Amino acid sequence: MALKVFAVKPKEQCQVHGTHPRSGNGMLAAMALASLSLIVWHVWVYGTSGHPGTSDARLDPFPVQLGNELRDLFLNRHGILSELWEVLPYFLVGIFLAGYLRTYKVAVKLQASLRKYGVLSVFLASFVGIITPLCACGTVTTAMSLLFAGIPLAPVMSLMVTSPLLSPSTYLITLNDLGPEWTVIRTISAFSMGIFAGLVTHVMSKRAGFRKNEIFIEGAIVRGDFHDEDYPDERLRCGCRRNFGNRVAVRTGNKFLIFLAKSSEMLWPVGKYVIVGVVVGAVVERYMPKEWVYRFFGQKDALNIVWVTLASVPMFLHQISASSIIYHVKGALDGTLDGGAALAFMIGGPVTAVPTMVLFWTFFRKRVFFLYMSVCLAGTLLIAYTFQFLFFVPGVDLGNPLLKGVGTLSGGNSRIIRKHDPNVRMVIDPAGKGIVATYANDVDGRGGVVFDATPGRFSGAMADRYDNRQYIVNIAQWLEQNSSSPAGKSILVYALGGGSGGASAPLGEKMLAELGTQGFTVRTVDRKEVPLITDRLLADYGQVWLFFGSPGGNGLSDAELKVLAGYNDNGRATLIVPANPQRGEDGDPEANRLSSRYGVSFSGSVESADELHVSTTSGLLGRTSVLLGSILKIVRKA
Repeated sequence: MALKVFAVKPKEQCQVHGTHPRSGNGMLAAMALASLSLIVWHVWVYGTSGHPGTSDARLDPFPVQLGNELRDLFLNRHGILSELWEVLPYFLVGIFLAGYLRTYKVAVKLQASLRKYGVLSVFLASFVGIITPLCACGTVTTAMSLLFAGIPLAPVMSLMVTSPLLSPSTYLITLNDLGPEWTVIRTISAFSMGIFAGLVTHVMSKRAGFRKNEIFIEGAIVRGDFHDEDYPDERLRCGCRRNFGNRVAVRTGNKFLIFLAKSSEMLWPVGKYVIVGVVVGAVVERYMPKEWVYRFFGQKDALNIVWVTLASVPMFLHQISASSIIYHVKGALDGTLDGGAALAFMIGGPVTAVPTMVLFWTFFRKRVFFLYMSVCLAGTLLIAYTFQFLFFVPGVDLGNPLLKGVGTLSGGNSRIIRKHDPNVRMVIDPAGKGIVATYANDVDGRGGVVFDATPGRFSGAMADRYDNRQYIVNIAQWLEQNSSSPAGKSILVYALGGGSGGASAPLGEKMLAELGTQGFTVRTVDRKEVPLITDRLLADYGQVWLFFGSPGGNGLSDAELKVLAGYNDNGRATLIVPANPQRGEDGDPEANRLSSRYGVSFSGSVESADELHVSTTSGLLGRTSVLLGSILKIVRKA
C-alpha cells in the first residue's frame, strides 16, 4: 500500500500547464559556471588560496592546483559544506511551513477572498504574497488564474511583486544569515513593495489599455509549475499527477502523508537556490576583488542604490540566494555594509527574476510588462532610499548584537581598527575609520573577541553618559554567547596600564553594579595587584577584558600571550581595548601583539564626535527584532 501511495512520477506532461519552464535552471547553471570561471582565473593568475605563486604549490600541474582549491573551498572549516550545514535547520523549517500552507491550502483560501475588499484587497494580496511558497513561474501562473477568475489587476500585481521577495523559507534563512533586524526590514520592504505596486496599478487600471480584457496577448497559453485541483479558475484547474504531492493526495486522505509529500517536493525547487546562493556568496567573498565589492556595498555613495538596482535587473537572483550573498559580502568588506545598497540588491534582484520577465513578456501586452518593470524599479529605489535615510546609519552594522537597545555612544579620541581576517566584522566605522569590531570563529572552537578602540567610554565617568552602559552590557552578553565555557558569566577585568595613557580603573561602581544585575560576576585587577596573567588566574573566568596601557608600559610577555591564546582556543572570550592614543603614535604595538592573532590591528587615531548616533530604529522595530531573536534561538537549539 505504501508503495502505491508513493508511486513513481508519470512521465507524461500536464495537458493544462504544459512542461516546466527551464529558464530558471539555465540561469542557475550560468551563475555556477560564472563562479567556476572566476575560481579558474584566480588559480591561474595567483595560484591556490589567492596568493601569488611563490610557494611549492605553484610547481604542481594546473589541474592539481584547481582540484586542491575546490576541495579547500568546499571542505575547509569555513567552507561551503560547513555553511550549508549551518543553514540546514532554517531551510527544513521553512520547507515544512510551506508544506503546511500547501496541504491546508491557506494561500488558495486567502486568494479567493481578494475580490471582496476593493482597493483594500491590495493589502491582503501583499500579505498573501509574502506567505505564499511559490517560485517565480508559479507566481505568474497563479496571478493569471486570479485574473481569469475576475480579480482586479491591482491586487494581482501586489501578489506578483511580493511573492518573489519573501516566503517562509526565505524568512528563516534571512533570520539566520543577517539577523532579526534585517528580517524585519526585509518583511516590511516586501509588504510595502506589494502595496506600492497595487496602488499604482489601481490608478493605472482605470485608464484605457489596462482594463482586464485589454492586458493579455490573444492566444497566449498559460504554463507554469503550480498544478492544483483547487485552482481559482476552473480552466486552469489541474488534477494531473505531475507533482508528487498530488499523486499522494489522490491515493490517501491521510493529511500527515500529504503534508510530508508536499513538503518533500519543495526540497529541490527551493534547495537549489540555497546551494547556488551559498556557492556564489562564498566565491564572491573569497575571490572577487575587494575594491569591486567595496565600490557598491561599502563605499558610502548616494548613487550606490541606483547602480545596484539597475545591475540586479539582468541577474537571476532568487530571494533565498540574496541573503546568503549579502552575508558573504559583509565578510569581504573591510568596513560596514551600505544598508541601502544591500536592501536594493535583495529587492531588485528577486522581483525582476528572469523567469517572471519571460512569462510576463509572453502572456501580457507590452504595456503591462513595462508597468510591472517600472513599478519594480521605482519601488526598489523608493524603499531602499527611504530606509537609507530613516533607518540605516552610515558606518554602523545594522542589527549587530553589540548595539541592541543602543541609540548613541560616547565618541572622542580613538585608535583606528584595521581588519585582516574574514572572521572579523566591523561594527562601527564612522567615516570609514573602524572603532569597534568583533571576531567569531566557532568552527575552530575559539571564543569570541570584541575590539573597542575607544577606551574612554569604559571609564567610570563615562559609563552613565549616552547608552554606554547598555553597550557594555551587550558586550558581556555577546561574549557569553560566544564562549563555550560554563563560567561565561564570570568576567576578569585586567588593566595593564597606569597613568594618563592607561586604563588603571576601567568601568566604575555603577557599571559593575549594572553587570551584577544582569547576572555577571566581575573581578577587577591591575598589574600592581596581579603582576602576571597565568592559566590559574584565568581558570575560573569565561571572559577576560584587557585594557592596555601606554606603549612601553607593562605590556604582555610572550608567556602571557601564549596563555591568552590557549584561553581563547579553548572557547573562552576576550575584550581587547587599546590604550588612549598619544600624539605622534602610529599604533599600539602592545595591543597589536594580541589582536593581530585574530586579524585586527590598531593604528593611528581618529577624533569622533562626542556623541555617536548608532541607531535610528523605532521602538516597534526593536521589539519585533527581539521577538525574532528569540525565534532564532529556538531554531538553533532545535
